[in-house]
Amino acid sequence: MPFERINNEEKRYSEIINIIKNKLINGEILPGDKLPTEAEMVEQLGVSRTPIREAIKILEAIGIIEIKRGEGMFVQKNFSGNNLNPLIISLIIHSQDIGKLIEFRQYFENMVLDLASINCTEEDLEKLNNIYNYHFELIRSKKLTDEEWADLDLEFHYAILDATKNPFILEIGKTVYELYRHNIVKLTRKYGKEQSLNTHKLYLETLKDKSKNTELRQKISNNYRSLHNHID
Repeated sequence: MPFERINNEEKRYSEIINIIKNKLINGEILPGDKLPTEAEMVEQLGVSRTPIREAIKILEAIGIIEIKRGEGMFVQKNFSGNNLNPLIISLIIHSQDIGKLIEFRQYFENMVLDLASINCTEEDLEKLNNIYNYHFELIRSKKLTDEEWADLDLEFHYAILDATKNPFILEIGKTVYELYRHNIVKLTRKYGKEQSLNTHKLYLETLKDKSKNTELRQKISNNYRSLHNHID
């Protein structure tokens, strides 16, 4: 199962990802197959070890391959075909540009709020309110790790995505938020969990009282801007 040499000088790791992805789609590589070693890839692809390691790191993160110590690299036996979605792979490749990811999230969340304001039901509002109250009590009564809070933060945002009643926004939103997870952890360490909780409260107020929409959106925007300006 040799790999073709890469001639493109830019973003070689993305080329490596595409080569492996296409071989999976074409059936040249099957679930459970062992991949060439790092040294073999260097020789076959004509690249250094650095882009190969970057590509492997991304493919492992999205569940396409697994590394078994002492044995090598293998295609996951039960990986989801959804992981080969070009949009998801592209988002993951570009997720290192945190400035652009933040910019996208800010505009994306405005769109999400627009649709959620139109389509959310009383049941959606009750669900969001229950999630908020549950998180509020958890912060008061339990010492949560930053990683645990990231999961809770995403739970709230996923509920807002559900309230849009739009499956495209739901799936794209989940992908974007997952890419943003490690930054949620970083922000929590720097500013504390209460900052995120206050933002969630603003979301709830925006959805409940449309007369305050403009005022609250500005507060939310300022809140995120003050946080995002301090991400390394």
